[in-house]
Amino acid sequence: MTTFRYINEHNTTASYGLAADEYLMQYHQSGKAPYATTLRLYNYKDYAVLAGRFQDLAAEIDVEACNRKGFEVGRRLTGGGAILMGSGQLGICLATSAQTYPWEHISELYLLFAQPVIDALLKLGINASFRGKNDLEVNGKKIAGLGVHVDASGAIQFHTSLLVELDTSQMLEVLKIPIQKYADKKKIASIEQRITTINREIGHPVSMQEVTQLVKESFAEAFEATFHHRPFQAAEKHAIQKLEQSRYLTEAWLFQNSPQKDMTGMSLKKTPAGLMRTYIGLKGEVIKSVLITGDFFEQAELFTQIETELKWAPLDKKVIDRAVEKVFAASPSLASAIGLVPVVVSEAIWLAAQRAMAAERYTYKGSCYYPKIEHNNPQLVEN
Repeated sequence: MTTFRYINEHNTTASYGLAADEYLMQYHQSGKAPYATTLRLYNYKDYAVLAGRFQDLAAEIDVEACNRKGFEVGRRLTGGGAILMGSGQLGICLATSAQTYPWEHISELYLLFAQPVIDALLKLGINASFRGKNDLEVNGKKIAGLGVHVDASGAIQFHTSLLVELDTSQMLEVLKIPIQKYADKKKIASIEQRITTINREIGHPVSMQEVTQLVKESFAEAFEATFHHRPFQAAEKHAIQKLEQSRYLTEAWLFQNSPQKDMTGMSLKKTPAGLMRTYIGLKGEVIKSVLITGDFFEQAELFTQIETELKWAPLDKKVIDRAVEKVFAASPSLASAIGLVPVVVSEAIWLAAQRAMAAERYTYKGSCYYPKIEHNNPQLVEN
């Protein structure tokens, strides 16, 4: 038998909840923590709206609506898409290290740590299984989102947002889900065709306390563990507050991955790595900057290399293709892990460039290097 540290909290703020999870990663970085693994089960104050690590927050979340409604906005350390979290969603954080759970491929960690969640749902009569890389589904509908982050020291953070209940109308007001053309009732119907909750599946309300206990028991059974309930101590709370102030409450953290003001082209493409949103800024017939964001997970390094490679490169499809292929060839393990091929990324960048050209119409006032040229090319507009 092994002993897990156990923490159970309620009604946390977004910044505190996220900082607490990162603190637990730091707690396990040395591999010399009193407990090899910590399980933290908690829920947020109604409501917290959280973007994934690599998303353009303003493109995915209606920040003005959140401010108007008094909802907190945050950015997770783990990747994935934007979510609404509150009293009806159970947050699960398991923090440990690669010394305790060695792994070769990140998918092993998803399978290992998600199994107790699947087991807990089965105890409620709900048969859940994996969908894609990071969701648990029931009859084709998402019931939980998963995330894993491993830092340079090998510390591991496993995240789950488990939907016990969900106010779909509130979610639609603050998340920029691309179904705005539908009327309100049709929006809700569309969302409910894709997601479900524990309460909906079992046909009656279940308490958060009962779900929390089932999840705790399932982790104990899966890892043959006992639990030592040890809440955060005063010194730990102080460290969490410092993390809140230095990271999770700062605009630099919240609005990272935001396009520069001169990025006039954008493309949106569904890929095996997730929904990829690509921005581009041009200076004449030169690429000034590229930014690749999305609800993907651990691919930031690959995309950052592509962004660097294309900075101040000529605006030419073949140049973009070669740059992307070069980065993929230099990082085969990253590329294979996400199931992407170079042509998908280069097409997304080129589409963003086409839209930037269409928006600017090749008009560059005040530049001695680029004479005023105006094109009106209908092929630049995607059908």
